[in-house]
Amino acid sequence: MKKVFLKKDREKLWLSGHPWIYSGAVDKIEQNIIPGSIVEVFNHKNEFIGYGHYNKNSKIIVRMLEHDKNVSIDANWYNQKIKQAYELRMGLNIDSNAFRLIHSESDFLPGLIIDYFNDYVILQISTLGMERDKEFIIQALINNIPNLKGIYEKSEGDGRKLEGLPEKTQILWGEIPDTIEIFEGNANFIIDLKGQKTGFYSDQRENRILLGNLSKGKNFLDVCSYTGGFSVHAMSNGANSATLIDISEDALNVAKENLKKHINVDFIKGNIFDILRVLIKEERKWDVVSLDPPKLAPNKRDLEKALKAYKDIILNGIKLTSNGGLLAIYSCSGAVSSSDLRMALAYAVKDAGVKATIVHQLHQSSCHPISVSVPETEYLKGFLVRIIY
Repeated sequence: MKKVFLKKDREKLWLSGHPWIYSGAVDKIEQNIIPGSIVEVFNHKNEFIGYGHYNKNSKIIVRMLEHDKNVSIDANWYNQKIKQAYELRMGLNIDSNAFRLIHSESDFLPGLIIDYFNDYVILQISTLGMERDKEFIIQALINNIPNLKGIYEKSEGDGRKLEGLPEKTQILWGEIPDTIEIFEGNANFIIDLKGQKTGFYSDQRENRILLGNLSKGKNFLDVCSYTGGFSVHAMSNGANSATLIDISEDALNVAKENLKKHINVDFIKGNIFDILRVLIKEERKWDVVSLDPPKLAPNKRDLEKALKAYKDIILNGIKLTSNGGLLAIYSCSGAVSSSDLRMALAYAVKDAGVKATIVHQLHQSSCHPISVSVPETEYLKGFLVRIIY
């Protein structure tokens, strides 16, 4: 096995639990290492510190996997990791048959995400190392997931490009139907497993259930509604009405299917900023407002611009919330901290001239665990706020 040697003290990040070794931390590398292969990593004293996936074409040149020199990164290793992840989810009492099974670094499998949907799994690989070990992963899923019917790969996005990998969408094992039905709390959803723009995000499950439980007898506004998850929960819990706004016609079509058994549901397609301004001019009000914009700050360079956008979205949302009503704001941008979002909320409250009280701090669902050592695994944050005029 080939070896990688680090500069002095550059192993500290890994020893604290963070698995990323950047190219600038490397002192020397043995020749002819196959990209994506497993390497042994040593500190500047030539002491073994672990095994990892190597890729010379990535800024993260090694993604560490294992501390123990006596352990092999093989089929048994993957089998154990996926077994542990599955057992964790089974112990969380998740009120759904759809959840995240593998959350990358949080499950000690950097570069791998796996979502479970009622006996089917969707696999997303973003690193060359995990790509090379794909057969191990497939077999581990077959071994450990009861009643598994199919494995589908949906490996897309910028992460693969950075690793020198092409995008892939394909059936890896079993059969994958066009659509399946899943439940979440007392709500049901139709899921297009192969869909490009009509997926389902379990990271908001607990927030959807919470907001649904608070919506009985209320009028609900769902901004950036996507496929209607929040509205389905609101209507399933006895909301009087729901209004969904999204820019994607594909997503709204799925939302219409998910909400077809409910009445008093309106769908509006278009730019949210334009639509919210029109609704404000019409002096419309809702009892519960959900603001779930897409990622506005992919990195720290975009933070200042993103916070201005969040402040504007929140301000418009406040103006559409009835006196004593509830406003939920979320951010899925890793570069935006909870403190950043709270600051944007505070500025919006000040400009709106209202009083506001945070009644819940919102987070990603428990099936998206947060690694104590890898802050990047915490990305979803939000606030549920009571608005008083």
